[in-house]
Amino acid sequence: MGEVCGAISGAALAIGLLYGQDQPEAAHHLTREFMRQYAEQNGAVRCIDITGVDMGSAMGLLLYFVKGGKKKCNRVVGGAIQVLLDQLEDWES
Repeated sequence: MGEVCGAISGAALAIGLLYGQDQPEAAHHLTREFMRQYAEQNGAVRCIDITGVDMGSAMGLLLYFVKGGKKKCNRVVGGAIQVLLDQLEDWES
């Protein structure tokens, strides 16, 4: 736990589904660019660095909720979706 944020994993999966089979170089480029923009926006790519807690334990999960982690994750995921949509729109144009 505490490794790469799930929003990054989801974006990488979406990019792979869209481009991975027919355009693997594009998928690789888009994924790297997404991670760069995501890190710039959030200051990190690892869940533990973004939330400030290690959710790999019961105490970590409790701290996550006590510190308002759900609101932060909602904001982070929303931002990740916007980065991905903007990136895909730029790529397709």
